[in-house]
Amino acid sequence: MHGSSTALRVLATLVFAFLLAPLLVVVLVSFSPTPAFRIPTTEFSLDWYRKFFGMAQFRDGLFLVSLPVALASGSLATLLGTLAAVYLVRSGLASRAAMESFFMLPLLIPSILLGAALYLVAARMGVAGQAWTLVLGHTLLGVPYVIRVVGAGLVAIDPRLEEAAVNLGCTSRQAFLRVVLPLLKPAMFSGAIFAFIVSFSDVNLALFVAGPGTTTLPIHVFSQIFWEGDPTIAAASALQILVVGVLILTMQRLLKLRLSL
Repeated sequence: MHGSSTALRVLATLVFAFLLAPLLVVVLVSFSPTPAFRIPTTEFSLDWYRKFFGMAQFRDGLFLVSLPVALASGSLATLLGTLAAVYLVRSGLASRAAMESFFMLPLLIPSILLGAALYLVAARMGVAGQAWTLVLGHTLLGVPYVIRVVGAGLVAIDPRLEEAAVNLGCTSRQAFLRVVLPLLKPAMFSGAIFAFIVSFSDVNLALFVAGPGTTTLPIHVFSQIFWEGDPTIAAASALQILVVGVLILTMQRLLKLRLSL
């Protein structure tokens, strides 16, 4: 028994190392003092971060496009995905499985094909390249994640709690808002995180839907890698990792605080 637990710990350590090693390499390269993509060993530099913030295309891509679009699409995806999850779980439809499969289509269709389709629709309507078009496209990608996470959270809630609230005088709507919804917030937060990350890191869909004034940071990084490369790309990637990491840690602290109350 002890041998098997040791083997599992070793296997888990190897898996974590496999997943985190590329991220660690990117972060270390961003502190390289030379233009080469090398991991510094004796000398570290912040030159590439200064260059990042000195380049308007990177700076604006992060603060004026990627972050606002990810926040907007994540919020919209959370709202729509939660409503859809509640309907699917509570409606008791015989075709629930078919409807869930329909909502999962954005995950099954290659994102590059979805981006091309959205571009054709937006171009025909004369709205291609606008910020809200990019927000709607990323919302489409985020909704399936929210439906899955919130749906699982809703199924896990004991229905007797809601029944008890109704027996104590609450209406069905009041019971849902006062009992079920607070218990569902952790799942909604998790779904929002997934939707934010999907939008914040998307390249394929944004390549088709984004315009000259709505170019996201991942597109700038992609273009920089394609034409020329220096550790500024690593600095941009490290900042993306930082944003996502801070968001996840903040949500974890909020959820732990709520569970401790």
